Amino acid sequence: MPRLSLYRSEKGNDFKFIDRVINEEFQVGGVDIFVHKYLGPVDPLAGESTPSTPVNSNAIPELGIQDIIFMENRDRHYDPDVYVMRGIYQMQDLDFNLSQFGLFLQNDTVMLHFHLRNTVDTLLRKIMPGDVVEMPHLKDEYALDDHLVALKRFYVVQDVTRPANGFSQTWYPHLLRAKCVPLVDSQEFKEILDGDAGDGTPLRDLLSTYQKSIEVNDQIIAQAELDAPKSGYNTKSYFVIPTRDSGLVDLADASTTEEDASIDQAIYDASIVLRSPRKTYMLAT
Repeated sequence: MPRLSLYRSEKGNDFKFIDRVINEEFQVGGVDIFVHKYLGPVDPLAGESTPSTPVNSNAIPELGIQDIIFMENRDRHYDPDVYVMRGIYQMQDLDFNLSQFGLFLQNDTVMLHFHLRNTVDTLLRKIMPGDVVEMPHLKDEYALDDHLVALKRFYVVQDVTRPANGFSQTWYPHLLRAKCVPLVDSQEFKEILDGDAGDGTPLRDLLSTYQKSIEVNDQIIAQAELDAPKSGYNTKSYFVIPTRDSGLVDLADASTTEEDASIDQAIYDASIVLRSPRKTYMLAT
């Protein structure tokens, strides 16, 4: 009789049974996650600020690098189709940290768990950094400024690992853990932010804080002009022009001799008198 062993050199029936049970747990207790599949870098459009051309050294576009100097992909292309998968993560409170200089939001990083085989069956590959996920269950229908459309929360996959709790008794992995951070308005996610929010409005107008920051800055400038209209121009209190008893400018300085100073001052005084519009003078030679 052979020795009993849960580990096999190949993924046998034990692995398949456990994998089906774990997948069923995701279907029963998980939540829908919308995935925007990253397809790789693309050539920027005419007039864009990044002239770099993507460099693909292999047949897999997701592994291409647009800028090999900075090692980044600024112009990313995403699949127009949205894929739905089940995910599980630990709910946590978002607290504000007031102990440092300013206001910081803590715990905004989400650790999403996906079923490995379901991910490959849905995306035809594992989930990878660069993919964007939506949280439809986190939308707020009662926001003050979202009366027409309730926006879902967008996150960007930053890192993907195989968690320790995803290994079964067969010593094979069944789960993927994706570290996700909130999506920001940047060039990498231009295709997603240009998408329709549901009522014809681009997502950028609803998600991005760029326009609000510009409006706040314009209001600050307008208020500053009202409070200090001569700021930067009225330098009378900082620079004093030396004058003589007659009211004319004194041209003498520390490097000028007394004889030169008297000659220069006489020439300057004469020019001022000649340019006076009130009287006409004749200078004796």
